[in-house]
Amino acid sequence: MQPQPIQKKDSLAPQGTSMSICSSLLFMIGQSWYELKRRPCGYCVSFFSVLIVVAASAVSQSIIDRAPLIFLKSAEGPAGQSDIVLSANPNYLSEEHEKSPQYLMSIYSNSARQQGYLIVDFLNFTRVKEVLGPDRASQASPRISQQVNFTYLQKSGDCENSVNKAQQLLSKRQEFGSDAHFNDLRDGQQLGQRCGGVQPHPTAKFVAIDTLKEKDIGLGWEYPFDELKETEVILSRKLAETYRLNVGDYMLIYGEFYDFYGSYYIENYYEQIGRQFNLTNYNETFLNQEFGDLKKATQRFYLYQVKALLDSTYGKFPDGDADKLIIVEHKHFFNNLAYWSWDKPFLKALYTANPEEFVDEIRINIPDRFDIYMDSNYENIQGKITKYASNIRRDLGVYPCNMDLPVLQQLYDSRFGQLFLGIILNMIIVILFLLSVLLLYTLLLISVETKTYDLGVLRVLGFNKLGVVFIVLTQALSYVLPAIVAGIILSIPFLLYASSALKASIGVEIEATPTTNAVFMALGLGLLIPLLSSYVPIKEALSKQLSFALDINRSKSTAVKIEVDLEGKSLPWGRIQFAVIASLFGICVYYFLPLALLSFNIGLLLSIFFFILCGMLLGLVIFAFNIQYLAERFTVYLFLFWASSAKKTMVLKNLAAHRIKNRRTALMYALSIAFVIFIFVGMSVQIENQATQTLQQHGCKLEITASNGYLSPFEFEKIILELGGNITSFAWVTDPLDSYMQKLGFSTTYMTHLGQVYQLKPKIVGVSHTLFDMGYNQFLKVENQINSKLNPVEQLYTSRGSQSAMIGTSYADQLNIKIDIDSTFLLVVYNNTYSQYHQMRASSIVTSAPALKFSSLPSVQEQNVVVSLPTYRRLCGNLIDAVENYPMKRLLISVSGSGNIDTVYGQFKKYIDAQGISAKIWDYRDYETSIKQSQNLIQIIFSFLTGVVMVLSFFSLMTSMSANMLEQVKEISVLRAIGNTKLSITTVYIMEAFTLVFSSSFIGLMVGFIIGQSMALQQTLFTQLPLIFVFPWQMLIIIIIIAMFAAIISVVTPSLQILSKEIAQIMRMI
Repeated sequence: MQPQPIQKKDSLAPQGTSMSICSSLLFMIGQSWYELKRRPCGYCVSFFSVLIVVAASAVSQSIIDRAPLIFLKSAEGPAGQSDIVLSANPNYLSEEHEKSPQYLMSIYSNSARQQGYLIVDFLNFTRVKEVLGPDRASQASPRISQQVNFTYLQKSGDCENSVNKAQQLLSKRQEFGSDAHFNDLRDGQQLGQRCGGVQPHPTAKFVAIDTLKEKDIGLGWEYPFDELKETEVILSRKLAETYRLNVGDYMLIYGEFYDFYGSYYIENYYEQIGRQFNLTNYNETFLNQEFGDLKKATQRFYLYQVKALLDSTYGKFPDGDADKLIIVEHKHFFNNLAYWSWDKPFLKALYTANPEEFVDEIRINIPDRFDIYMDSNYENIQGKITKYASNIRRDLGVYPCNMDLPVLQQLYDSRFGQLFLGIILNMIIVILFLLSVLLLYTLLLISVETKTYDLGVLRVLGFNKLGVVFIVLTQALSYVLPAIVAGIILSIPFLLYASSALKASIGVEIEATPTTNAVFMALGLGLLIPLLSSYVPIKEALSKQLSFALDINRSKSTAVKIEVDLEGKSLPWGRIQFAVIASLFGICVYYFLPLALLSFNIGLLLSIFFFILCGMLLGLVIFAFNIQYLAERFTVYLFLFWASSAKKTMVLKNLAAHRIKNRRTALMYALSIAFVIFIFVGMSVQIENQATQTLQQHGCKLEITASNGYLSPFEFEKIILELGGNITSFAWVTDPLDSYMQKLGFSTTYMTHLGQVYQLKPKIVGVSHTLFDMGYNQFLKVENQINSKLNPVEQLYTSRGSQSAMIGTSYADQLNIKIDIDSTFLLVVYNNTYSQYHQMRASSIVTSAPALKFSSLPSVQEQNVVVSLPTYRRLCGNLIDAVENYPMKRLLISVSGSGNIDTVYGQFKKYIDAQGISAKIWDYRDYETSIKQSQNLIQIIFSFLTGVVMVLSFFSLMTSMSANMLEQVKEISVLRAIGNTKLSITTVYIMEAFTLVFSSSFIGLMVGFIIGQSMALQQTLFTQLPLIFVFPWQMLIIIIIIAMFAAIISVVTPSLQILSKEIAQIMRMI
């Protein structure tokens, strides 16, 4: 009988018969369950790594999806929830409207504005609604806004019954013009004069709103109050607490509402005025008397009752108004004016007047505004808003009004913020994804390598290659599927925390549920992780020869790797990958970079820059692995100097034997630390740059700047003399020449060469000779100057300097100005009839200087041209006849010590407040406090983040060290047999783990530092400030500490598992 040949069956199971899909799946799950029980720690590590990635991606994508809402809320803070604001502009009227009441009011307003009689800027909302049409009119709401004084009612002495009297006056309105009405009017004014609190009365912003209309259009949609009655007001809580007012109390508003009366007066008595008022040669005596009486008669008290207290603006008003608001109902406003003001007969008509015909501003919200603002592209938002607003402006035609787009203007300032946020969060997701792929890849590979014998047995029993593939994938999915579900659930509390943090910082609250995009992204990343991480382990499992897999007498750890590459038998994947990456990089630089610059697509440009930086980071990390061996030797001899030479040799030999396996762990540490340090250094340099730039702009740490008018040198220098040794130096800087000369009738000032083809518009200032004695000359960079020992400012006070100026490098290049007696330029003070020409030379050419604006970049406009104070006087045409009359704008002060700043600041503050001078004192300490807070916050965040990524990488270290020790059980048994103690062997592996972690982390730290400093170097091209050096010392200390603990923890568990056995048992371990 002939023997039957053994037939190979394509079966997933070890039996010869085929199994159903269900039983095959159960077998795979059983294998995964067996692996979980065998290596529970590895399962937990994989589970939590995928969990972190899924949760982080869900949170990040949810924040990115809701970023437009976050920036919208931030913009609505200072702007309010108003898309379009129409306000009156009487100056917009032309002489063609001279027959209209509005023009009569306008020209009187302009003539009397300086006299303080009447300023009227009103819109007719009824007319505007007719122009807009029903659809757009339904999205508009009127407002009246005035500055008023207010006070509470005193309740002691003669005012003991003031509350009862106020309640009596407000309980019933008398017939207008009746004796009872006049009694109320008299009693109300007497009540205000006798019981109106302590003078001077505080000020507040008095706003009349249409509550129901604004609620319909979504203006303050969180506003909790209903429509107010005629005598009710809502008051800001801070005002109420400051001035002892509560809900139900009565208050008096002292307002000068003569604008409204005057507007109504002219509107209704235009013909009567016209007979006495010649539009071309008007009778000013008549108007002064009529409107003077009007102003005097309307300076009255208006009695109201507090209905509620306002805790927030709720989006109805800018956040800056939160502490100073008094809100009334718009439709009742004229009734109160008429009732409490004066008794001219025609004002009785105010009761029947339409209050919508006299409004300060009209607020318009676009329909479905949230759908528009949820677009992440600012240009799309701008296009839709401006199109809607342009149609309104076109339909209104020459109607006298101004138009503002407050929310859009605020979004403009933060238009790049969303791009930066999206790029940074996406980069974090990418890094976490790569770390998770590397970690899962390491775990699967180690699992496959430690199960070499088991898989070999299964293959002998008929298990085919496809079955091995399914076993590895099932094991990977056993980590991933539960982690995806748990990660999405875990993202909810993180989003709750993010929402509360946003609300605390910028007052913006977001939903705590992941968005649809976030769920799909988390699901996609979660499923992509096992697919990518399983490829190499599957390849490794299938590449093992059966004889090698079943050999239990030979160690699976090899220090030497031999590869035989037969010509034409394999593809050069390394070269192919490099070619593809280089080609993609070339496409980005050659095509997409010019596209981003030409289209001004900032998002694309930033993405290219960030990916180039990340490519540099990855490339440097891979390049640094070529010196990994040197870094390991350096670490051994630096930190393990106390160990014996034998142990050092064993550590280095182990690192060499495990180099291929440890490479994945080293890559995780290096890449993650490099990314964190790169972001940390970049942000720290940015903050330091801002602080440095602020110091450079001010040139000192204490500066006094005139807001309106000028500072008096005589008075301020007298204070400086009184302060004596507290001040080491001070310097004066004048108002720019063009600003000062415009007040004298000159239109502009410019700088040109002798041919006058090219013109530049600098800010020409005069400075005192002590400007560069303030101690910040690190910002002084001189390109060229006269050969002298004097500094550039002191040279201006020499005989040659009196004909010269200090100019910037850019201006010198554009006008071809040299430091030469024959190289001159012109400073021209220009007006239409008479211009002054001054021929000057350059005493020094400067790239940067403290307290002044210079640059070598032509894009920097309005750079300074600096002259001495006598030269400045000559440029003014000798119109300054004394030192006291110099237009001094800035006073720079250098204080002798930090402890004396409070004394100097207090002395100047006291003088400025006492004299009522319009000036402000800038103290660097205020700015320095916020800078230090930002630095501390960044230090804390990134120290924590460093710990997180090192812990995440620690999972890989733990599995690597377990695999290393399990592979070397033969060597360990030999070492134990020749007399090495358990502690000695454990110490060697702890040293190996520490060396691996520290050397890899240090490489990552240096790579991140280099990339971060490259960003700082790039910024110096634009700011032209000194290069700032920021080294993460705190991170280095954290790395050393965590490396020590990680090394001990990663070795202790497998060491106890192996060394607790007898030597013979260790020898027989598979």
